[in-house]
Amino acid sequence: MDYFGWFGYMFAPLAGFFLMVVVVGLVIFAIVTLSGTSAANTAAPEVSAVATVVDKRIESRGGGDMAVSQHHFVSFEQPGGERFELEVPAVQFGLLVAGDRGSVTMKSTQYLAFARELMR
Repeated sequence: MDYFGWFGYMFAPLAGFFLMVVVVGLVIFAIVTLSGTSAANTAAPEVSAVATVVDKRIESRGGGDMAVSQHHFVSFEQPGGERFELEVPAVQFGLLVAGDRGSVTMKSTQYLAFARELMR
């Protein structure tokens, strides 16, 4: 049963084309956004800051029919009270403990290393 008559037959191909254009546009937008963030991280200077590990969290994405991926984040606090969060590799995530003090090295939003302050 055709609810739209000749109108549906005339515009159904256009609706499919429009949907395809929207999907392709979203994919291109995602690629441009991700490459812009990557370029900004690459161009940024390497910075070290004295900080304390305040908190850690894991964000899981996916599930159901999709593969599950985990992203590991660590929150740092500088001596002046300013806090920031960086995504860290899983290997580094397991080595950092809340309360650790030291120097965190980063490029913009990209975590590079954490040098723990030795106890005296």
